[in-house]
Amino acid sequence: MEIEFMTTTEIPGYVAGKWTIDTAHSDIAYTVKHLGLAKSRGNFTAFTGEVVTADNILDSSVTVEIDASSVASGVDGRDTHLKSEDFFHVDEHPVITFRSTGIREDGGDYVIDGELTWRGKTVPVSLEAEFNGIGTNPANDNATTLGVSATATVNRRDFGIGPEGNAFLSEKVKIDIELQAALNA
Repeated sequence: MEIEFMTTTEIPGYVAGKWTIDTAHSDIAYTVKHLGLAKSRGNFTAFTGEVVTADNILDSSVTVEIDASSVASGVDGRDTHLKSEDFFHVDEHPVITFRSTGIREDGGDYVIDGELTWRGKTVPVSLEAEFNGIGTNPANDNATTLGVSATATVNRRDFGIGPEGNAFLSEKVKIDIELQAALNA
């Protein structure tokens, strides 16, 4: 069986280089079921990161650091509780990190394998990713810009988040990422 890999010549505008995540045009969000009935949503409003694209897209990498205290669910009391020792324990674990360990092709999309460190525990995580393309951003001096959408589902208990066997809160947390990054000049 022959495996074909997407090369840079097959991706219009693809260029190898270092890219800085544009946080004004990116979003890191989560969804978790509450009471098994409804989805509770939120996001993180402060994060930084870098994408390094290689000549072969499969040799590229991603690193992201999230300020755990920037969690925003739209409900102040919930945000305060999420920042507490019961959940994120931001006083002792102020940063959530993701570092890719590899990228593989999956049909027309990609899987970004990596390590997610949250509340002091590092767990392997695979993000299902869609490479949305490369273009120019006229609002940013026509900077070369790339876009990626990614999603993963993690078990909050793997990170020691929240009580075990809690009927109020699902252990599965879906993470959705919309990432835009600008090529460093």
